[in-house]
Amino acid sequence: MTMNWTIVGTGVIAHEMATVFNKNNREIYGVFSRNADKVKQFATDYGVLHQFNSLDDVFSDDKVEAVYIATPHNTHFDIAKQAIEHGKHVLMEKAITLNKADLDQLEDLAQQHNVILLEAMTLVHMPLAKKVKAMINDGQLGEIKHISVAHGSVKPYDPNNRFFNPDLGGGVLLDMGVYGISGARYFMSDQPDNVQSFVDYAPTGVDEQAVTILHNQAGESAMVSVSLQAKQPKALTISGTKGYITIPEYPRAQSAYFYHVDSDTTESITEGSTENALFYEILDFESIIAEPSSIQNYKTMTDDVFTIFEQMKTSWSQQKSD
Repeated sequence: MTMNWTIVGTGVIAHEMATVFNKNNREIYGVFSRNADKVKQFATDYGVLHQFNSLDDVFSDDKVEAVYIATPHNTHFDIAKQAIEHGKHVLMEKAITLNKADLDQLEDLAQQHNVILLEAMTLVHMPLAKKVKAMINDGQLGEIKHISVAHGSVKPYDPNNRFFNPDLGGGVLLDMGVYGISGARYFMSDQPDNVQSFVDYAPTGVDEQAVTILHNQAGESAMVSVSLQAKQPKALTISGTKGYITIPEYPRAQSAYFYHVDSDTTESITEGSTENALFYEILDFESIIAEPSSIQNYKTMTDDVFTIFEQMKTSWSQQKSD
């Protein structure tokens, strides 16, 4: 199915999404930003049919069927709430909300209004990740024992930018952390029931880096390391009794490596295309709208990740009080 999409926001990720629409010969119905010049330029660059300078205009347009929200995540809740209340389907950039309470409220609202709300968590829509998960479910890795995830960059410290500003939802958890925790949870067979996390704070008080250990009743553990001030390889490794699979550049990966214990050999696994990462989100989202019951696995994943976030914050509070 194809839909009338409006892109909310004109930042970097909005441009990436518009490029993907154009490359796949998909029309963009509308674009919104509070900056009229940016809206005009965006519409010109990507052949967008309608320019919106107010959210009221977006949501009152009956032809708008779905919105892709690509604004800073501290604005997500209010924009999504308006969209849902006007009967629009919502695909929202990560992190979908600032906390579990906001997520629960939006999910309840989406159910009431019979619309789809989905986090644009690229990893879970990538064909490679789906293939690796199927291999794990088929027992090719044997019994899963441990997952390790690393994700870190060195961001220039500026108390006013979104990474370090608490008023903008800053901190590593809602930026790289959402990828890392999602990656670990996606490949675990069950939700962790034991979460321990250690944090270091930036001068502004936001979480600058964190190391988190997860463990579930299936005997699977995971360690997730994320940082705004330490460059790390963007890598995820799933280790089992028959070998391990390493996924470099895991959020949008198209290739991985499978080491086999029995033969002491490594094979390459490829599936999908990194350049189409955002398009896979669109395709999955539209398929969910066509078959709403198929959202359950994605919804459970997001709910579980945000539950882990709350457990991490509890661990951090205990660390502060010690």
